[in-house]
Parts: sequence; structure tokens; C-alpha cells
Amino acid sequence: MQKFILLRGHQGSGKSTFASEKIVEFQNAYPQAKIYHIENDKELTDANGMYQFNTEKLVAAQQKGMATLKNALKFGQQNQTTDILIINSNTNQKASVCRTLLDLANKYGFETEVYRLHNFYPNLHCVPENEVLAAYHRLNQNCVKNEIDVPATCPISAEQQAKIDEKHNALLQKDF
Repeated sequence: MQKFILLRGHQGSGKSTFASEKIVEFQNAYPQAKIYHIENDKELTDANGMYQFNTEKLVAAQQKGMATLKNALKFGQQNQTTDILIINSNTNQKASVCRTLLDLANKYGFETEVYRLHNFYPNLHCVPENEVLAAYHRLNQNCVKNEIDVPATCPISAEQQAKIDEKHNALLQKDF
């Protein structure tokens, strides 16, 4: 089995936890599998576990993630009997970029799955709430074909939803 899983979700949606669960699930089914976990936040976290956002490091993390993906796909193509899981647990907010990643995985013969997470856990990187809500709204506006919605165990609060609705309505009013 060779599979590429793409996770989509705002900050604090549970992407890292969900990725870990999918990795364990895959390893249980395919104990000898090669696992590639692509997550920009790992590259922005130092040896002491301290996360520090830095634009240059983010760009480097994105480049490293793409290189890892391409190398893993090529490895899979050259070793078709090897069980491989590639999981990308970044926010993946742009549907066009997601489609590009999925098309690339399909081109190399990998099965693909896309999961959309909707939880509202406290985000570990202290991203301001307005940015988290904006990311959530963007994701809702940019769905990807065959995306599997994962029901929230910690859903958006009524207050948070009201903030999104208020901002969305203000933008609609601006267009007229």
C-alpha cells in the first residue's frame, strides 16, 4: 500500500494529533512501512521544543517538505512493493496547491486521501484568534474535491462563529 494523506485545518484544529493517529493506524496495518511526515511546524521548533515563527524558516520548511514529498514519491515508484505512507499535516489552505500535491501523488501511483479538520483546540503556537478564524473561513471557502470532513470533538464556539459571520457580512456589504 502506498498512500498520500493530505490534512487541512486551521491552527489548533488537531492536525498533528490526527496525523499521529493515521501513522499508528498505517503502521499497525503495515508494520514494515516507510513513513514520511511532512509538517512545517517541526522545522520551526528548536531542539528544546520551543516554537518560533520565522518567515525565512517557513520558506525553508516548505521547500524541505516539497523535496521530501518528491523524494518519497520517487522512492515509491522505484520500490512499488514497499508500503509507504506520506502524510502532510500543514494548514494547506489553498485548494489549488492541494490539488497540485494530490495530482503529483496520483501521478506516482499513490492512493490519496484528504481530511478536513474542524476542531478548535487552543493552538500551541499562540496564533492570534483573528488569524485562526480567518484561516478557518478561508478553508471553508476553498474545499478540495473528495475532502473527508472529520467531525469536531471540540467545535467552534458560538462567539467565534459570530465573529466569522460578522466579518463575512462586512465584506459582503463592502462589495455593494
